[in-house]
Amino acid sequence: MKIINLIFPPHCPLCGELLALNEGRVHKACYKKLPWVKEPLCKRCGKPISSETGEWCLDCFKSRERHSRSFDSGRALWLYKGDIQKSVLDYKYKGLRSYTPFYGEEASRVLGSWIRQKAPQVLVPVPLHPRKKRIRGFNQAELLARDIGKRMNIPVDGKILRRNRWTEPQKALSDRERRHNLTKSMEIHHLPENLKRVMLVDDIYTTGSTMEVCGAILKKAGVEKVYFLTLCIGFGEG
Repeated sequence: MKIINLIFPPHCPLCGELLALNEGRVHKACYKKLPWVKEPLCKRCGKPISSETGEWCLDCFKSRERHSRSFDSGRALWLYKGDIQKSVLDYKYKGLRSYTPFYGEEASRVLGSWIRQKAPQVLVPVPLHPRKKRIRGFNQAELLARDIGKRMNIPVDGKILRRNRWTEPQKALSDRERRHNLTKSMEIHHLPENLKRVMLVDDIYTTGSTMEVCGAILKKAGVEKVYFLTLCIGFGEG
């Protein structure tokens, strides 16, 4: 690794600048600026909320009025802003796979106790459509899941869920439109017998549409508990 680092010196996953030898995975100054997710949190999705006495973010509260969330609970490491927002976008759109060990190490260290408490039988990365995976070269959720799984000795199965239809970027769509598109494009590919507890893994959680659809599909197939873990999450008013 020392020889590899001399030939291909590592870069800080937060600022993108070169790391000095023996400096670790990230610049200390960059690390200190990370926007960690802190209490109080929505008890369902894990978004930070402003009310010390509140239990739900606005999205989960509205969802509860219409229908219960299909996932049971979720957690994330950081708020989706600043250097970490750019880092995660560069990770998946610029092919910076070298950031994976930093993300996996932090997820296992900070959220390891919560993950063990939920006792998932398997980590399931949110799938990409095969064509999108070929274009990008990898599925960032699968890389992350495999790194965490290796660190925590939890199996990873990237074939349980499958995208069967191409979907265009959904930033301009409403939450209902997103769920509709995702529901049509996602399906169970194979489901191991006696699978009851699953933890979905992805890079970003915003409105929750992706986790909602994945959770609904898994529960319809017989999974009893669906949790999720992401690197970043939005702020939830509530």
